[in-house]
Amino acid sequence: MQTNEASVGTLSSGWRNSVILILIVGFTILIWLTAKSYRDAPPIPKKVVDPAGATVFTGADVRAGQQVFLKYGLMENGTIWGHGAYMGPDFSAEYLHTLSQDASEILARARYQTSFNSLGSAEKSVVNEEIKSLFKRNRYDSGTHALSFTEPEALSYQRQIAKWTDYFSQPVKNAGLPPKFISDPTELRQLTAFFAWTAWASVANRPG
Repeated sequence: MQTNEASVGTLSSGWRNSVILILIVGFTILIWLTAKSYRDAPPIPKKVVDPAGATVFTGADVRAGQQVFLKYGLMENGTIWGHGAYMGPDFSAEYLHTLSQDASEILARARYQTSFNSLGSAEKSVVNEEIKSLFKRNRYDSGTHALSFTEPEALSYQRQIAKWTDYFSQPVKNAGLPPKFISDPTELRQLTAFFAWTAWASVANRPG
């Protein structure tokens, strides 16, 4: 009995020092990653403006939209940047996909005076390349904290308010959420602003 107690109570200094070293290294990495995440996080602009300088939505709308997202537990339905449940869509990716469709149609009509689907392969390639350039260019002004939307981006935002209003009102389309799950127009507008910001942050080139 005494032999067992002695063996249990004996721990080599090598094991103890190894555990302490692992804890120190592990917590150091966690603290560094946390600080890096906050430092490298995409900025939330004070306001988003269209080509005419009119405000499309504000940073307050984005933050309020994030609170709406949390209030209704939408992480249990879909994802943001791939994090969340997989019953619904990735909201940022779906917003970006719809924006791409809207931009294709708007640019096709502006450049060729016809719908995108009516274009030939060469014309579609031109429009697609223009869209890639449009999305990846960073129009955020760090001095004024304003983000400039192009006309397709501003128009798509307005259109997508209706898209997401419909999504959260129709159980058939939203992976089983209750009917009219979110019906407040202000909350839906703010939520769409949050989706718009996450979509921009996922594709726009930023310094670093």
